[in-house]
Amino acid sequence: MARAAGTGASVPVEWCQVCAHAPLTNVLSLGYMPPVNQMVPIGEVPRQQPWFPTNLLYCEKCELVQLGLAVDPAIIFPPEYPYTSGTTKLLRDNFADLYAEAAAMLGLNPPPYPPPQAGEGKGGGLVIDIGSNDGTLLANFKNGGHRVLGIEPTDVGKIAAERGIPTLSRYFTPETAAEVRKTHGPARLVTAANCFAHIEDVHAIVEGILDLLAPDGVFISESHYLIGLIERLQYDTIYHEHLRYY
Repeated sequence: MARAAGTGASVPVEWCQVCAHAPLTNVLSLGYMPPVNQMVPIGEVPRQQPWFPTNLLYCEKCELVQLGLAVDPAIIFPPEYPYTSGTTKLLRDNFADLYAEAAAMLGLNPPPYPPPQAGEGKGGGLVIDIGSNDGTLLANFKNGGHRVLGIEPTDVGKIAAERGIPTLSRYFTPETAAEVRKTHGPARLVTAANCFAHIEDVHAIVEGILDLLAPDGVFISESHYLIGLIERLQYDTIYHEHLRYY
């Protein structure tokens, strides 16, 4: 299946993004929708936006539910992408809870870190957040004394940098992961909060995450849960940023 990234357009999802099964069953159509989170500033002349079909597909083999179209991330997540995590209290509280739970579960301690083991070594206190946005999640780890790094392709990452949270301005790819590991070393924890299902090539994401992790490293992901979506009729969460619903 062709990839949408770099096309300036979109490509249809012709087989399952996880297990490659085909054909997929169309279970819901929401018609044509423009990219969300693209707001025209007050006083600016409105302009035509692109519209893309929004169909939800079901894989009968692995039961993954997925969007029927992948849109170039340059369209979905342009540099001027306006959404910031810190504006939502529920999300701020969720990230604070995630930090507390992860720190307790993994035994994360502030510096001084234990010395590296022979060879590869441990990840020390390095925590990496993929799709780090304005750094709201990483701020909890930074305030706890941990070494942090955000990876964020939009200009929202500049807000995090201004808050003292190092942020790499990149889309997350295996190449980005290799660059980060070479420069910063392996990570004790990698998080992807509500962005794991935003990235088109799920196998490349996993490859990059595995490359980032130390031998004792842990990956924590938050993604849309299909059962909750169905039970609460959350069809308004189905749009082109969200490629997969687990």
